[in-house]
Amino acid sequence: MPEAVSQSTLPRPPGPKELLRRHGLRARKSLGQHFLARLEIAQRIVELADLPRKETVVELGAGLGLLTFALAQYFPRVIAYELDEKLLEILRQETFLPPSVDLRPGDILRLDYRALREEIGTSLILFGNLPYYLSSRLLFRLYQEYRLFKACVFMFQREVAERLLAPPGSRTYGLLSVLTALLTEARRLFVLSPGHFYPPPEVSSAVVKLVFREVQVPDNLFRVLKVAFSRRRKKLLRNLATVWPESRLREIFRELSLSEDLRAEALAPEKYLNLALRLQAYETIKKGK
Repeated sequence: MPEAVSQSTLPRPPGPKELLRRHGLRARKSLGQHFLARLEIAQRIVELADLPRKETVVELGAGLGLLTFALAQYFPRVIAYELDEKLLEILRQETFLPPSVDLRPGDILRLDYRALREEIGTSLILFGNLPYYLSSRLLFRLYQEYRLFKACVFMFQREVAERLLAPPGSRTYGLLSVLTALLTEARRLFVLSPGHFYPPPEVSSAVVKLVFREVQVPDNLFRVLKVAFSRRRKKLLRNLATVWPESRLREIFRELSLSEDLRAEALAPEKYLNLALRLQAYETIKKGK
């Protein structure tokens, strides 16, 4: 396995503004491109992630390579995906990324993460500065395949990060809050103002570290949560009754000491887990009849 390359042996990567000017390109709004503007911030992300140095890591969205460069200083192998072929061409033409970086074209929503895990031979560690428009969809996809992952360190729109870490009863508590609490140990590392990106976005960002738990959740959990949060103004029981018999739901609510007046945002993550387990048991019995 190749060794991570020290900073002193590599040319310092140019900033995104300089690279775009040099290659006659502009950031693409349609792809949500806001590139990290300073190498020091990328290095801080990698350092605060505090992950074992011997790991292979995967970057979702290499962009213009500042985080890629920082990862290559720390880890022996970096597999970096990028959807924009023009950015990949820039990274291939420039000389600041070492041979330990494996640049690949790819849509991060469509990657075969199971095959990638088999290729690497261990649970996946992901890094990425995620475009705001797809971060929730990507997270839901990753959570559905949670057994494949060891950790994720992502830059999110600050509001997305707040939703992930929201406690029960708060305005931003929702489906992703529950899944984050059940499947991961989540921690916000730090906040980035718009000026840390080029071009600057309209909102602040937050770097969040997600370490996946060794847990087993019922297969129906994702369906239960989708139904539970489908109509936030309705009571939880009413939402669930669009799929499961109301009489059985009332029994389960009594067994779990849940009020029938509860709304979805009031129920704690572990209570959702218990609810999903009871509904799965009910469906199993129903199928056996």
